[in-house]
Amino acid sequence: MKYLYLLIITSVCLQSCQRQVFPLPDRFSLSGKTNKLPDGTMIYIVDVLSNRILDSVSVKNHRFFWKTELPVLPVHLFLHTGDYAQSKSMWVENHPVVFDASRSDFEKAVITGSSTQSQLEAFLARTANIESEQEQEEEAIKFIRQHPESRVSASMLAGYAPNWGKEKTRELYEMLSEQNKASVYGQQVGRFVVLHREHQPGERFTDFAMTGPRGDTLRLSQHLGRITLLEFWASWCGPCRAQNPELVRIYDKYKNAGFDIFAVSLDFSGKDWQRAIQKDDLRWHHVSDLKGRNSTAGMIYGINTIPDNYLIGPDGLIVARGVWDEHLEAAIEQILAKSKKD
Repeated sequence: MKYLYLLIITSVCLQSCQRQVFPLPDRFSLSGKTNKLPDGTMIYIVDVLSNRILDSVSVKNHRFFWKTELPVLPVHLFLHTGDYAQSKSMWVENHPVVFDASRSDFEKAVITGSSTQSQLEAFLARTANIESEQEQEEEAIKFIRQHPESRVSASMLAGYAPNWGKEKTRELYEMLSEQNKASVYGQQVGRFVVLHREHQPGERFTDFAMTGPRGDTLRLSQHLGRITLLEFWASWCGPCRAQNPELVRIYDKYKNAGFDIFAVSLDFSGKDWQRAIQKDDLRWHHVSDLKGRNSTAGMIYGINTIPDNYLIGPDGLIVARGVWDEHLEAAIEQILAKSKKD
């Protein structure tokens, strides 16, 4: 937290003159300007890290205002309308922040008052015309090296860690400032460095235990079928939910042949998780530690985006990663055919 030291008062007396300086913390506020949203439009403010709605504000005369105490700084927010037609992510600090979309859509709003946001926007501008994913990652590494104190660096490292692997992540993590290491993102990276294991096809699975919907503890090794799909998903993940009907079909087709699914949810809310299991009729093993992207199993297996999965054979060796639909069926058929020959 930064403090702005101000001269508060100068007292003039007959015999002496005293000057006192008191530290006064800045106060966060968000002043928004829009050009298309009618009065009464609700804007929802979401904490990106926890995927939790912090508050909502109403538009009046093309403006909105939000003021609150920010216990952790800086904070990565996501603003959106109810239908997500207008949205924007942004970093804010304990300063008055101005969100100006008076001449643009939300996603192109001009944001002032946040140095963290300015750092991110400078990075995005520099990489806007880079199409190569490898070059983009190289620029991200360069940014982290140049800005070890920036929360954007810690956030980038947390996001890219599964792509870069343990050793590269460890190297960059050691460069972060102590304050950054102590941040939520820094702690996430630290856990990744400790927990992560490389899992290539042909290598053995890593065992773990987590809590099931009923509060019982389920261990992966105790619930392996002849063929097991280690599935990573979440109730809030649209693509995951869209994939579930096809996964149910494949499960029903092969369950009697020894196919099973061990599903790890990257949810935060136990109610949302259990509701999604019931609604989507997911009749296999489920576990979660309700830590979202900080899921222990997700750290172990290097999960960056969901849905994701690992297909594990009857010998406990990983057969493939990220297999869906007809590719999943083909892999199952191949394992079954090999088992018959053996």
